Amino acid sequence: MTDYLDIWKLLAGLGIFLFGMFQLEESIREVAGRKFKLFLRRHTHNKYRAILSGTFLTAVLQSSSVVSLMLLAFVGAGAISMTNALGVILGSNLGTTFTGWIVTLLGFKIKIESFSLPFIAIGGLGLVLFSKKHKLLNISKALVGFGFIFLGLDFMKVSIDEVASYFDISSFSGYAPWVFLLVGFVLTAIIQSSSASMVITLSALNSGIIPFESAAAMVIGSDLGTTITVLIGGITGLAPKRRVALGHFLFNLVTDLIAFALLVPLVWLIQEMLTFLDPLMGLVVFHSLFNLIGIIIFVPFLGVFAKFLKRRYRETNHTVSQYINPLTHEVPEAATQALMNEIGHLLRRTYYCHLKAFKIKESEFYLVVKEEFDNHFKKIFTGLSFNDQYLKIKQLEGELIVFYQHIQQQPLEIMEADKLSKLVEIVRNALHSIKGIKDIEHNLTAFYTSEKNVLNKLYHEFENASKEFYLSFKNCLETGEVDHAFDCYSDLMLKIQRNYDGMLKEAYSRINRKHFTELEMSTALNINRELYSSHKALIIAQKEFHQLLIDSQ
Repeated sequence: MTDYLDIWKLLAGLGIFLFGMFQLEESIREVAGRKFKLFLRRHTHNKYRAILSGTFLTAVLQSSSVVSLMLLAFVGAGAISMTNALGVILGSNLGTTFTGWIVTLLGFKIKIESFSLPFIAIGGLGLVLFSKKHKLLNISKALVGFGFIFLGLDFMKVSIDEVASYFDISSFSGYAPWVFLLVGFVLTAIIQSSSASMVITLSALNSGIIPFESAAAMVIGSDLGTTITVLIGGITGLAPKRRVALGHFLFNLVTDLIAFALLVPLVWLIQEMLTFLDPLMGLVVFHSLFNLIGIIIFVPFLGVFAKFLKRRYRETNHTVSQYINPLTHEVPEAATQALMNEIGHLLRRTYYCHLKAFKIKESEFYLVVKEEFDNHFKKIFTGLSFNDQYLKIKQLEGELIVFYQHIQQQPLEIMEADKLSKLVEIVRNALHSIKGIKDIEHNLTAFYTSEKNVLNKLYHEFENASKEFYLSFKNCLETGEVDHAFDCYSDLMLKIQRNYDGMLKEAYSRINRKHFTELEMSTALNINRELYSSHKALIIAQKEFHQLLIDSQ
């Protein structure tokens, strides 16, 4: 078979098709992404509207995975109920069959190349002419994507057609339908597109390489394979997301098992009863029909199934805080002490997040802290990226502020109120510190990976200066003498001022030697300024916290 199959033409066609799907999907999301999200949220108030919404969105976006991943976000935020989310999934299964209808009605009925080239030509020109006009640019992307979908189809169709004249279809007669089901599943799981799998199956059927029943089995397999994306995206997330991911998988699994069990009678129904003489049209009818059967079977049991999923994945406590989470705020003295302990947590986590921005291993600058605290934040933060750690710190800030507001509602003495105000100010400085690093983290990464030696060298200069600061900061935290600690904070203030002035002078000297473009110079100055401001805020926060600890003794 491989002697007659131009494998590169087939793979090129697949690549062009997937690229076209990606461009079309991305452009639609850019132009109307928010509208689709609002549509999904507003039109899922009951299970029937949810099914229709899932069908419509998937048909327009041409991707059930996009709709399902969008759905994961809404369910995780509590914006859509579990029952209605399951309705959207059912609808998206039907909506994903729309691609097959388009390809069958257009792709195999006309000269595909002549159809696709005008879209690519107009869209390509639009990409150049409208590069600064956001809406027209994305419309142009959509046109290019649509053209590439059919150009890729043409490549796949031609490469498979070349096999047909040499290929004996009887060689497949010995293979059971489950083999083709497995092929469809694996193919879709690998390329992450049931639409592309459908096109390959339609091309093979059109060329006479596989019989209708085998093609139908492949379609069932690809329908199950499309659940892998959502399963991976949600199975390790929060409980609501895990429910949606498992629900999506189980829906497709049961529907596909029923379709496979009824494969022979369904094929007979389409070919003999409904008399679809065109096998391509018959295959897309089969695809839509068994998904429709799945919807009819599951709709009466959506509520029951939602309850099953809720029992399967129960809500767990996902708070970041350790000390304030299990505590009530009705005893101000205890609540304030818990708040102080938690802010110590926040300050240490902020310090480690600083290290993450410079890709410094925590073990190199590890702080000696209490074991229970150490184990708590290790469990939460280990393995997270800088951005994820930043979001966790933001979540911790929110939990601290809510707890602080509850304490404020209790009768407080003047000293307690003053202490609480100082604690909140410490939190603000800590978050100001990490926000400064967050704002320049992408610039640091750009300098670190730059092909220009001068930028890479500058990154390492920032890194070395920061490493020196973090080591000194660590020593301040671990010193046992109060006077020495505050002297250490003062010395650190002087040190970061010298570092700032030195880097500023060095940057200006390099621009005089024309090492930087104007943009690079502006970025370097901004990094220097944000590092200084961030380090200063961290010192102030830790110094004030240290002072409060002393005053509380």
